[in-house]
Amino acid sequence: MPTNALDNPLVLPMLGLLVETPRHQYALLRELRTRYPFLNPKTSTVYTLVGTLTRKGLVEPDGDGDPQPVRLTEAGLADFRERIERQLRDADPNLDSRFLIALAYLGALPPSRAVTLLRDRAERVGEQHRELAKTLDNADLPEMQMIEVHFLVSRLRHDAGWLARTADRIENGDLVPPR
Repeated sequence: MPTNALDNPLVLPMLGLLVETPRHQYALLRELRTRYPFLNPKTSTVYTLVGTLTRKGLVEPDGDGDPQPVRLTEAGLADFRERIERQLRDADPNLDSRFLIALAYLGALPPSRAVTLLRDRAERVGEQHRELAKTLDNADLPEMQMIEVHFLVSRLRHDAGWLARTADRIENGDLVPPR
């Protein structure tokens, strides 16, 4: 469990769901369980995070009701976009679900920013691919002795290509966010 509640991997998808529409805590929990079951959201965690997000000024009550819905504030929207950028830039797609969640909200960024982030990431992944491929070439070992490296080289090549193609599709207007 993160020591800072705002580092919890549920924060980005919670903010993303609130971009769509105000929701009360149970509705957030239900939607998180539907869309992100691999995050294993717990009732107490979601309720605690809504309280933390409220205290930090990222969400606020939205009208009356029981249960009372919350909505994203301007500060919350700015934080949401910054999290997307940071997680696309820094999260390890091989080890951390944060990268995948950030991809889910790529359309919330200006297209030019999304293209830049994807191309930068494609270049870094491509460099990892080249370094690992060189390691394989220099190893002079049977494939089975380094089968996991062969797998990773293949995956990195695929990922770099996918990121670059997706950036191109956004730049060309072939891939646009839903309205």
